[in-house]
Amino acid sequence: MLPVDHKITSSTGGGQLFAKHRGWGSLANELRVHILQELDVTDLLSCSKVARVFKTLIDDTPSLRYRLLLHAAGMRDGPGGGLSVLKRIALLEDYENSWKAGNISIRQRPSWDYYEAGGLFMTLDRDQCQLDILRPASFFSGVPETAWTMNLSKLPEQGHAVFDPSSRYAVDLAQDLLVLMELPVHEPEKYPKCYVLSLSGNGATHPLAARGEMYLGSCLGLSSPKADVEIVGDLVGCTVLGINIYMSVYNWKTGTALWYDSEWDGNSNKMVYHTRCHILDSAHVLKISKYDLTMYPMAANFGTSTTGELAWNLGMPALAEGFKATHRASYIQRPRETPDCSPHFECDPSVTVLVVEYDIYHESRRRQDRTMLIAIVPISTMLARARVPPTTPKIPWEDWGALGARLVLMPSRTSYSEHIDAFGSRVVVSVPHRLSQQGVVQLEVAVLDVREGVVHAEGSRSAAECERTSTFLILDRFTEEDTPVFARPVEAKMPYRMVKTWCEVKSRDVSLLCDGLCG
Repeated sequence: MLPVDHKITSSTGGGQLFAKHRGWGSLANELRVHILQELDVTDLLSCSKVARVFKTLIDDTPSLRYRLLLHAAGMRDGPGGGLSVLKRIALLEDYENSWKAGNISIRQRPSWDYYEAGGLFMTLDRDQCQLDILRPASFFSGVPETAWTMNLSKLPEQGHAVFDPSSRYAVDLAQDLLVLMELPVHEPEKYPKCYVLSLSGNGATHPLAARGEMYLGSCLGLSSPKADVEIVGDLVGCTVLGINIYMSVYNWKTGTALWYDSEWDGNSNKMVYHTRCHILDSAHVLKISKYDLTMYPMAANFGTSTTGELAWNLGMPALAEGFKATHRASYIQRPRETPDCSPHFECDPSVTVLVVEYDIYHESRRRQDRTMLIAIVPISTMLARARVPPTTPKIPWEDWGALGARLVLMPSRTSYSEHIDAFGSRVVVSVPHRLSQQGVVQLEVAVLDVREGVVHAEGSRSAAECERTSTFLILDRFTEEDTPVFARPVEAKMPYRMVKTWCEVKSRDVSLLCDGLCG
């Protein structure tokens, strides 16, 4: 607590703080700055709002002002070195002004045949045995463009392997790690393979890996297989959709399986909904199936790994009678460290969000006539529930998500071709509207930044106003008349800001970079 001897009133604007040479008023400016530097950014922000003298001191001290700008932008300071604080402040202000002007910078996509994940673009060469990875340069934060090439033909037991473009990859630059999941789509009786490789080793097994290949117990069967893979520290999460759905979390350094689950529709031999697992932290995994979110603790070893021990079942807003929801897709993209350079600032991974797409339709109508619900939930919101002892297996939306998540509703249409991408706390939704003869696509783009501490510059608007001006309806609190797909009024009060813009690109969508767009 600051050593303030006198109360500060709005009428004095903080003048009484220096009325007598005691306590705070007797300190030299250098000591006052040193004290303020010891506060966390939330308390520092509060101080700037308490009195004019605090705000003036913070505004006139570059290091303090820089911390507040980082917080406002959802960024964190980069490694030491590089530009001066004043120049970094100028770059951060340029970044923030691009939000305020609705003019987020965009660059051309490196290739149409790519797999994008968290600002990295990965593509197989024409012979499908070489993986090219590109990280585009940033606009403001000083991250340079970097490319890697890996020869996949030298993988163990692969010989002159040819990888299908449906294979999936996850990269952790700080750990020199590439996890590659191969789906042998032309040999459906085989199992998928998951390799743990070194980026700098040109396809060699990572030297810290317990083994070069992880077991994924799901036969691909006759269906069109799909897969997802993610890296969180020492953990790798995998989801394989084949003849059944198999989800697992491994420690890639020890080779230990920490959690697994599977689902199979024995009657039709076909999965009727998508299921996915995501790693929340080193102790919790999230399973998304149908309409709700379910958190499980991860076991310490394979022998005790089980889905029977439930942490929380987090319910979504209750649907109105006759309405059904299915899970389409989900995303968590934590900002990656950039050990090969010294960025001025970078996205703060602590504010990363989960994004889930749901199709909502009425069972008596055509399935194609549907509404899309996009739930944006900070990981911190879910982990906060995990720290509270459970009293009931299922927690309704009103008790967990209303203040800690954001909902986007896209009005019913006969077909959707939207694209959604996530990066840290930001989510982009792009909808194509027109294709020119030159192959240029006109996109309606909305970029949302969902986290504590941000302010939506456009202010709150009614559902009817949102529908008239945009494809995107951002829910705060609306009645059943505003959102008839829900059984009760819906609240979603997590702070956010949004930029809506139009752009013309040669692809049909845009993706997020650390401080801009790529399309």
